[in-house]
Amino acid sequence: MDLTSGHLQSPLHRWTSLQTELLWIWDGMVAPESRNTTANHTVGYWVWLLRRGKVRVQMGNKSWNASVGQWIVTPQGVARQEFSGDARILSVHFRCKWPTGENLFMGQDAEVFNAKDFPNLERNAKTLNRLVHRYFPKVKLELVEQALDYPAFLKFERCFMQFLMDFYQVMRHKGRPLAQAGECDKRLLQGMKCLHETPFTDDFPSKQLQQITGLGRSHLDRLYWKEFGVTTREYWERLRQKSATHKLEATSLSVKEIGYHLGFKQASHFTKWFNHRTGMTPTDYRKQPPVNRIY
Repeated sequence: MDLTSGHLQSPLHRWTSLQTELLWIWDGMVAPESRNTTANHTVGYWVWLLRRGKVRVQMGNKSWNASVGQWIVTPQGVARQEFSGDARILSVHFRCKWPTGENLFMGQDAEVFNAKDFPNLERNAKTLNRLVHRYFPKVKLELVEQALDYPAFLKFERCFMQFLMDFYQVMRHKGRPLAQAGECDKRLLQGMKCLHETPFTDDFPSKQLQQITGLGRSHLDRLYWKEFGVTTREYWERLRQKSATHKLEATSLSVKEIGYHLGFKQASHFTKWFNHRTGMTPTDYRKQPPVNRIY
């Protein structure tokens, strides 16, 4: 398959808006509590290589099976996973999505394929795994919360980008089309970049958005609503909410500390905002059972 055919091409500014992030990589036995459970795989990709044992994944009335020597890209949704008691996997969890929140590829079904047919995917996943655990040998939380210097970050990025290229080639070979790869108003992407880069401790960047895009606030919001279904302010609030839930799930920071990172001067204000957004307090949210945070 020609990976550079016309319908796959897109302007450079469109590709630079693609949000990629390595969240987790691990090689080992599947923990007992994760062998038979229901997990939400909507956001991002979970890719497992079965080193030992087997797994059955079911979503709705569809199911997929993978055994030793096979990869499975889990379905995009809430699914039931059933691993054999001896299962050992190489697990990679990452995000690769458009600013709209859609994952890179269309479709919700899982994909199962033989590792020997795509040897580079396994080779580069192993390299990435060794690199991660060289720097973070005891990591138990998502990688985005870990600290490292710039040279190390570049090593991660280079290795992760190679893995993403391998993943891309596999999914295209499987016939999966790209989602949202078409044109988008460059001004909207510039505004989105501003929203992503502004620290949450700062105020909502209303003036910066207008300066960068050259558009008035009302006009910009109309365009955002037409393209993404949200206003610029709501997009910002969703980014803050995502950061809040992630920190509650994957860090030991106190509610007060998390609120401070999100620009709230008082914990009570953060609690009220979070409750309005999610229907529960930060403390109650944190008490919920973890949903597939490792695998």
